Amino acid sequence: MSLLIRKINRAKWPAEDVDYQSDVSADAITNCLKTTRNTLSVWQIDTEDDLEKAVLAIASNLQHLETIDVVILEEKHLSNYNIKIVATPGKTPLEELVHSHRDLEELTFMKLGTIKDHIVERIQMDKFKRFTRTALKQLIEDAINTGKLKLEDLNPSIREKI
Repeated sequence: MSLLIRKINRAKWPAEDVDYQSDVSADAITNCLKTTRNTLSVWQIDTEDDLEKAVLAIASNLQHLETIDVVILEEKHLSNYNIKIVATPGKTPLEELVHSHRDLEELTFMKLGTIKDHIVERIQMDKFKRFTRTALKQLIEDAINTGKLKLEDLNPSIREKI
């Protein structure tokens, strides 16, 4: 079963102990589920052991090095609700990760509601993780040291911090 990783702002979402169908703030929807052409970007991994790969793909494309939260979604769950998941090249300088990108396509208001419910459910199940600036810096440095990533491919503000 594949997993899908989405960067979120954890502070916008309810606490772990709320019902997954409870209402969430408009900011959670408009900030964390902002679509472009009815599409939402995610990164696919095989297991939670691969989480750092998806986070590295996200971090390598950030404008600034900052703490991020990611939620771990179940691909099968979203597919069961007819959410179209399409392989598309990801925006990351890491060649080996470009093809692990997915788009959730043809999204509607109802489908966003389904995704929102799944995110709340996954938060409730403790299926989210915070990566501090220090942790992201270490991931990026490790990728540079192993030749997976080139320093010059990073945003200038991140290069200054490495």
